[in-house]
Amino acid sequence: MIDWEAYRLVLSIARCGRMSEAGRELGVTQSTMFRRLADLEAKLGRPLFHRDQGAYTPNEDGLRLVAAAENMEQNAAEALRQVTGLDQKLRGRVTIAASEVLASFFLARHVAAIGQAHKGLEVSLLAGNQTLSLANLEADIAIRPQRPKDGALFGRKLATIRWAVYAPEGTADLASDMPDGRIGFLGDIFVERIIQSQNAHTPDRAAQFFSNSLVLSASLAASTKSEAFLPVILGEQWPGLVRNSDPITHDFSELWIVCHNDMRKNAKVRVVFDALIEAARADRALFEGTPSVSQ
Repeated sequence: MIDWEAYRLVLSIARCGRMSEAGRELGVTQSTMFRRLADLEAKLGRPLFHRDQGAYTPNEDGLRLVAAAENMEQNAAEALRQVTGLDQKLRGRVTIAASEVLASFFLARHVAAIGQAHKGLEVSLLAGNQTLSLANLEADIAIRPQRPKDGALFGRKLATIRWAVYAPEGTADLASDMPDGRIGFLGDIFVERIIQSQNAHTPDRAAQFFSNSLVLSASLAASTKSEAFLPVILGEQWPGLVRNSDPITHDFSELWIVCHNDMRKNAKVRVVFDALIEAARADRALFEGTPSVSQ
């Protein structure tokens, strides 16, 4: 028999691919990881991974243990969701996952009111573009730019996101001092359709500066006298930027708030979920903007 820690070890190495990263995930040193894996393989009498210049890929035996570990992880997460999903106490931590823009320019403005209304709650915000697992309770609530397709998830449309062209204040209306160019997108987090929307609405602007972050794009636009194609909720709140186009709707215009079905009846998740829906209604103008901007 091998214990759960051994399964966790194999699962972490398989997911991370390298000992150093797996060790960080499990909170142990790389040397401890090497020793634990060597002890496990000696106990089983066979190797579990192919080694290639520091990269670890599970072999056939390793894949069997990985599959078993994933099943154990999923069963444990399901049991935890079912137990915590019935909790009716308005205290404890609620974790919300959202993009950098939404965490900084929407959630950060409203969590104080939630905390004030419910003193026993602790609200954690996780900002980033990675999709955290609601099934494994990596987050209790997620805000995502599309309707959930997984039947195990419950979602409500939170808002319509519109984008617009922004430029430094004082340059948008002066022909003699027009923006010098535009901020270009790079990196995997910007889908091709968003880039195409930018190209359609700033066709005469060449990009000299590039960014893989919308927040950084806003900062660059303000600092370099360039135009930037930004979500309205970001552009309207960034100091020194003014809108230079009507709001634009593209394929990723819907914003959804999502939780796992097992957590819908959890009191603290439900109260935060509902509070954020109301907050989005109050922020409708910030999400959507208003038409007829002077050019």
